[in-house]
Amino acid sequence: MKTLLTTFALLFIAISINAQNTISLSDFESMNNTSWKGTLTYKDYQSGKQQTIDATMQFKIEDDKIISNVQYTYEPSKNHKGSVKIKKNGSYFGNEKVLSFTEYDGAKTLVTTYQSRDNGKKADMFITHTLTDSTYTVTKEVSYLDSDEKFVRNTYSYTKL
Repeated sequence: MKTLLTTFALLFIAISINAQNTISLSDFESMNNTSWKGTLTYKDYQSGKQQTIDATMQFKIEDDKIISNVQYTYEPSKNHKGSVKIKKNGSYFGNEKVLSFTEYDGAKTLVTTYQSRDNGKKADMFITHTLTDSTYTVTKEVSYLDSDEKFVRNTYSYTKL
């Protein structure tokens, strides 16, 4: 009986989290015309140590694109402006395949994946975006194709201004 109740409780939680594997532009409407301040923490290729730098970012939605503009306080030559379209009926966030999208307790979490190279090796990349009313975090994990292990390559952590 205890096992049956536990199973039903887990099933209820899984259903109530509302996981899906597609997204739409409206899922990001709360980011439209917002500014953020935070940090980028990354694993340095040469030393293998974690480095942290200050960053700011602005978001806006224009037509069918999410446009981001990132500035690095002490490395302005690395500033980046980019845009992402939601493609293939919401199953792709730009060129990244949507693995899941959940909304739970005021937080939206988008997990995507793509293949690329990291430190000269072929790898699977996993990007986790977590958005609340006041915070936005993007974590990039890397799994080399010849390994089962994942490690965090970088994390952006922002607070809404």
